[in-house]
Amino acid sequence: MESSKGPFDFDNEGWKIDERKLVTPERGEPYHYVYDKLFVSSDEKYACLFYTINEYRMGAQAGLIGVFANKNNAILIANPENQWFDYQGKDSVWFFNNKMFVRKLAYHNDENLSGTPFVIFYLDEKKFGFVDFDWSSIYYSPIKISDTVFKFHLDSPNELKNLTPNRNGEEFDISTIKYHSFEKLNNIMAIYFHEKSL
Repeated sequence: MESSKGPFDFDNEGWKIDERKLVTPERGEPYHYVYDKLFVSSDEKYACLFYTINEYRMGAQAGLIGVFANKNNAILIANPENQWFDYQGKDSVWFFNNKMFVRKLAYHNDENLSGTPFVIFYLDEKKFGFVDFDWSSIYYSPIKISDTVFKFHLDSPNELKNLTPNRNGEEFDISTIKYHSFEKLNNIMAIYFHEKSL
């Protein structure tokens, strides 16, 4: 499908998605050679489209996201404006029932505020929160233990063998996290920095 924002090209896996509803920068300068990738929950209740994926530095990619419900007539339920998320191929999005995890790129001049946290989206309740992490979150995946307890799994142990701390197996309870309404998604990075500064 062509739109004024440039062509989108991805396997829609049967989802009826209208890309014209997405907020996005133009596909031209500086976002050349972009592509898009759709991730679908195992129950096909939700889908997350990573779009305008591009290389922002050597070997590192990021994209914008749009989250949809209702496969046959997709409804856009979350689409933070100008908020870039870490893209690691198949290890970019995780669905657990009505929850979705993605990594948020959050760089700040103050290194104490920078990070690449996991963002948890409660899709049914339309709220989001953070599991704080540094840049090394790109080597981890969340693993479900119970409905609210998860742990980090180190996917690339050789990458981190000389780094500390190693958070492999560390558990976290998402019921203890502060959550915010989807109405605040456009301010997601500012909210993360504020929480880290407290």
